[in-house]
Amino acid sequence: MKILETENCILRPVTLDDYVDLYEYYKIPDVVKFLPIKKHKSYSDTKRFIKSFFISNYEKGKIGHYAIVSKKNNKVIGNVGFNNISKSTKNAEIGICINPKYWGNNISVELVEALIEYGFKELDLESIYAMTYEDNIYAKNVLNKLNFKHERDFNKKFINTGNKAIKCSKYTLYKKDYISL
Repeated sequence: MKILETENCILRPVTLDDYVDLYEYYKIPDVVKFLPIKKHKSYSDTKRFIKSFFISNYEKGKIGHYAIVSKKNNKVIGNVGFNNISKSTKNAEIGICINPKYWGNNISVELVEALIEYGFKELDLESIYAMTYEDNIYAKNVLNKLNFKHERDFNKKFINTGNKAIKCSKYTLYKKDYISL
């Protein structure tokens, strides 16, 4: 995967050496609440996850999530990317997970902007979409600011909520709309 750069961050592939930084936020229940994984209880959990979710998909030639490395301290503060797509994919889901210590620093917009540009200009995607849950007002604000359009609402069950159905929303940005901006 191509290394990307924003004003405040470097986006690069996740490596096994990142396990301490990733464990720092994957051990927090609120971080994984709406992810398809359980909170990590040990460094071993995080190492296994890095191997299966990140490295395995890179080895298969998929374009996936990047480590978000802060330029200020060279620390991995989260991960962001497309949810393991092939190079021939035309529609891709974007995902982001940031360590709560860095919430509220308004880096989500710059991270998603970098992925949008990469997705449309270099990967030739036709659309990029994101799913968010009802209470995540911040994510909805970021998506609206970047001209994603609300497409639909739906209920989804999450393993970390006891399989309780949570209202979610899908937002999409189409290449034709991106080009016209």
